[in-house]
Amino acid sequence: MNLLHLAFEHSPDVLLIAQEEEDGGFRYLKVNHAFETMTGFTRHQAEGVRIDDLLPREGAERLTKQYRRCLDAGDTVEFEQPFAVPSGQRTWHVRLRPMGSCTPPLLIAAARDITWSRNFAQQLETVAAYIPGFVYQLCLTPDGGWRYSFVGERAEKMFGVSAQEALENAEALMKRIHPDDRERVTRERLHSADHLTPWHSEFRVRHRDEHTLWVEAHGLPQRLEDGTILWTGYVNDITERKTLEDSLQESVIRFRQLARTDPLTGLANRGEFFARLENAMNLAARQGQSMALLFIDLDRFKPVNDTYGHVAGDQLLRDVGERLCRRLRDTDLVARIGGDEFTVLMPGPISAQAATRVAEQLCSILAAPFHLADDEVTISASIGVAIYPEHGKNAEALTHAADQAMYRAKSAGRNTVRLYRRDTDAS
Repeated sequence: MNLLHLAFEHSPDVLLIAQEEEDGGFRYLKVNHAFETMTGFTRHQAEGVRIDDLLPREGAERLTKQYRRCLDAGDTVEFEQPFAVPSGQRTWHVRLRPMGSCTPPLLIAAARDITWSRNFAQQLETVAAYIPGFVYQLCLTPDGGWRYSFVGERAEKMFGVSAQEALENAEALMKRIHPDDRERVTRERLHSADHLTPWHSEFRVRHRDEHTLWVEAHGLPQRLEDGTILWTGYVNDITERKTLEDSLQESVIRFRQLARTDPLTGLANRGEFFARLENAMNLAARQGQSMALLFIDLDRFKPVNDTYGHVAGDQLLRDVGERLCRRLRDTDLVARIGGDEFTVLMPGPISAQAATRVAEQLCSILAAPFHLADDEVTISASIGVAIYPEHGKNAEALTHAADQAMYRAKSAGRNTVRLYRRDTDAS
């Protein structure tokens, strides 16, 4: 009994035992030390005194109704109530519970002063009117439960969930977080709780009408006396900003793609090809491997362009690019470096004989007729082949070798392949 008495007396919350009177009123039998310090009443003023003799009439009547509700229910009752006491106008969170089957009936009450948090909530309501999103207070209890102690009214407009729903059940609002983001958001929250660091996150939320929006959420955590973590913060709709960011990102990607590709054929352009050539040569040098470079110049392209027009000529160039790509490996790079000139970069290891065979096959497929509108046209290609490092140890030397070999192929009658020969092509 001594331990129980000590626990009763040293509780940080106000504790009291009330007894029901024959006329339906209630009398206080016992109060603890916190009752005295927090209400301003002395123990002598409260113990053995009826509620209606201790409190103003209106407050006594409200409290008597709650005591009666507790006994009638035979179970715990919780409520929040403002009372005028000697220490001032205070707001209390009160928890009532019947004390068994006593005659006359007894109940025990535990009350916590929440005046500060109520006043703060009122301040949040005022501030919320000037913030684009909504203000909130979210609690993580020591047993792992989530609950909102304050939710701004704008939550309903943003998510389709009323503030009252969220206050009654935190999951009503939290389940609106997009399934793909929910685990990450929870993990970030728990990290903030463990380290008491500010929380900031951007994530998607599904409105009750099923449309998705992006939000930015902030929260400052604090640890309460009972171990509860309380975040005070706000949530703002950033869907418009995210849409703009995505659009800008897509534009940047398209711009970079355009900067690297030939707009007509979609192949690598001249700048991209030579940048990739430098990288491929550096890699080949580190690995001690060979690689091949092919220079392709179309034969008889100008007559086709002059006869059928530039639109047909452009289509022919696109068809040439497609045929080259279909024959080559995914690791090979095809580029259009200008006019009717194409290049092919073939990573190694590869021998001069193998590269020449591939070039001859390309000659063959480019000599097959092309269909332009209702006509068939025939062109051919002259291809020069150079091998790294045998024919050039840097990009300038290697490209010069392939170019010289291509001109020798043209001089040999076109529609043919020539491998670079230092004794005849060097100039």
